[in-house]
Amino acid sequence: MRQAVGNLSQAPERTLTGVVGLILVLIGASMFNILPLITAGAANKLGFSAGEVGVVSSVLTVTSGASSLLAGLWVRSVSWPRAAALFLCAMGLCLVLAMPVARFWVFAAMQGAAGFFASAVFSLGMTIISDARESARTFGAAMAAQAAYQIGALWAGPLLLQFSGLDGVLLLLAAPAVFALLLAPTLPARGRTVSRVTGRGLLRPAVLLTFLGAGTFFVGAGAYWTYIELMGQAWGMSAHRIAECIAVSVAAGIPGGLLASAQGNRFGSLMPLAFATALVLAAAQLLSGAHGGALDFGAAGFLYSFAWCYALAYQFTFVNAVDASGRAVAVTGACGSFGTAAGAALAAPLVNPHDFQAVIWIVVIASCVSLAMYGISAVLHERGGATADGLQRDGGRS
Repeated sequence: MRQAVGNLSQAPERTLTGVVGLILVLIGASMFNILPLITAGAANKLGFSAGEVGVVSSVLTVTSGASSLLAGLWVRSVSWPRAAALFLCAMGLCLVLAMPVARFWVFAAMQGAAGFFASAVFSLGMTIISDARESARTFGAAMAAQAAYQIGALWAGPLLLQFSGLDGVLLLLAAPAVFALLLAPTLPARGRTVSRVTGRGLLRPAVLLTFLGAGTFFVGAGAYWTYIELMGQAWGMSAHRIAECIAVSVAAGIPGGLLASAQGNRFGSLMPLAFATALVLAAAQLLSGAHGGALDFGAAGFLYSFAWCYALAYQFTFVNAVDASGRAVAVTGACGSFGTAAGAALAAPLVNPHDFQAVIWIVVIASCVSLAMYGISAVLHERGGATADGLQRDGGRS
């Protein structure tokens, strides 16, 4: 009876912690989610060349990935309120200091630094929500919230660029970070109790395979998002129609994340990942026939974005289940950053202005290989003496 009363008294505190964690995820992912606005502002308002804009994007991506890798070292061993305050303050400061900057390398360095601290905020937020009783629900909510934020920011972004220039976009990123400083003290000093393992626990085969699974999945995503607009152009679609299709595609991420949140761990993690892979294959099939018009093109984008957000929720749930250290969720963000960059680079020499079939094949192969990595990880996890129920069915964290 006493334990039940204690659990009830802790419920509001856990809810507040989860909400703050979700806010940190949104703020930490914001620079990546509205990267097109940053690059557009750098080109149109600061006069950077296409090559220079590409360097800014690459610097931001690399520093974000490096930050996620390092997060595995500190995320379970530092004070969460202090870490949140430090990284939020540093992120906001870098963005504010970048406002008057016009020199290319200084601006790129400031964006890289801001990306580093933003990724640290994201890693902390994802670790916080991974402690939820049923993490698939919180991860699904995080994916849906990111999609909604991205739609709103990309919709408002062009107006900000028009009326306030790049400074308005940077302020859009910095202001929430400053606001969230007020919420940092509400976080608990530490998260749930985890197994006392060294950093080498992240090198267990079952955990490494989840990193490979996430990275491979993002190889397909990197190829897809890099070339999807050019594919539409090659098939004779107008820029306006392509923009409409992509907007609908991004919006599909909201129901994808919400479905994962509503479904939770009812079917484990492997079955939802298999379902997401089937949706990706269906999207690839539609995309192969998109020469017929915008309907197939738009439907393919809708399916892919839905599957992408849905799958991400269960990828994070999966790694959370096989990792005893509680650190792997933070590191998984690096797999996304590096996988995205690798996907774009892999597709580059294989495409030409009239043939983008290589992109479709990369998406298909990456999705299937990713699912295989998670399947092998589940087998190894079970052979290591742990139950695989949480990966196959009904795996809520108690």
